[in-house]
Amino acid sequence: MALKLNSPESTSPVASIARSLPVLSPKEVEQITNGAVSSGFLKTDRIEAAANGTPPKVPYYRLGYRTVRYKFVDVQEFVDANRIE
Repeated sequence: MALKLNSPESTSPVASIARSLPVLSPKEVEQITNGAVSSGFLKTDRIEAAANGTPPKVPYYRLGYRTVRYKFVDVQEFVDANRIE
């Protein structure tokens, strides 16, 4: 099953709301990708990137001690980059 986050035929309410939001929480990312990019994966990605001194696979904003947000475009690029044809 292919994820179609930016396709015009994708008219799910969650996808249309996600496009209108400036940033997404990890739970919202999980919802719009139907679990393909889970909040647990995002947390592990942040922790490993900080421990190794490397950039995360999905760029994010840290807005507070516990608050992180993701741009829809960054999530979409990550999903597209991992597409296997």
